[in-house]
Amino acid sequence: MKSKLFQFIFVVAFVFSLPFIANAQYLTTDLVLLKVGYIPIYTVSFDEDNADDSENKGIAVQGEYNLNSGNFWLGFGFEYQRMVNDDEDDYINHFLLPMVSAKFVATGGLYVGAGLAGKYLVSAETPSGAEEPDKKIDLWVNGIMGYHLPIAEAVFLDIEGRFGWNITNQQFDESSKEVSNAYDLGFYIGIGTRAMASEL
Repeated sequence: MKSKLFQFIFVVAFVFSLPFIANAQYLTTDLVLLKVGYIPIYTVSFDEDNADDSENKGIAVQGEYNLNSGNFWLGFGFEYQRMVNDDEDDYINHFLLPMVSAKFVATGGLYVGAGLAGKYLVSAETPSGAEEPDKKIDLWVNGIMGYHLPIAEAVFLDIEGRFGWNITNQQFDESSKEVSNAYDLGFYIGIGTRAMASEL
C-alpha cells in the first residue's frame, strides 16, 4: 500500500509540473511551492468521561500553486501526511489533503491567511484485532502564517505555520467513541519558484 501511495504522489507531482516544463518560455508572477512539514500536534478528543485524547504526530509533504495578484495569493495545494500515535506506535494513519487557501502578503514577505482542506484517510495501519478508523473525508479550516524570502532569481525560501480545526468529524461517525473535536498544528519549510508559461 505504501509503494502505491508514493507512486500516486509522484504521478500527481509529475502531472502538476508538466505545464511548466513543456514549452516554457517566460516566468509568470504565480508561485509554485514544494514543502516538507512536521506536525507535532494532531489531537482527537472524545466526549466520553475518562476517555484519553488520541495524540499523534508525523510528517507531511505538500505541493502548492499560488495565483499571485500583488499582495493577495490564491493557493491550490495537495498534501500527504503520515501520522503516528504517541502512545501506540503501531497505529499509523496516511492522509491525503486537497486544499485551497487565501493569503495576504506584506511588503517584507510576511503573510497571513486562511484555508479549507479535505482530509481523507487513505490507509490505516493498526494492530491485529484493533478497531480501524473510518475511511471518510473531513472538512478542515486552517489558519496560516508564514514568511517567504527571495534567495536567488525567481527562487524563494518559504517558512509556514498552520493551525487546523476539524469542522465535520465524519472520520469518526462509526467509532465506538464519540468525538468532540480534532485539531492539528504543523510547521513547514520549502522552496518555491515563479511559474513558467509558454507564449501562444
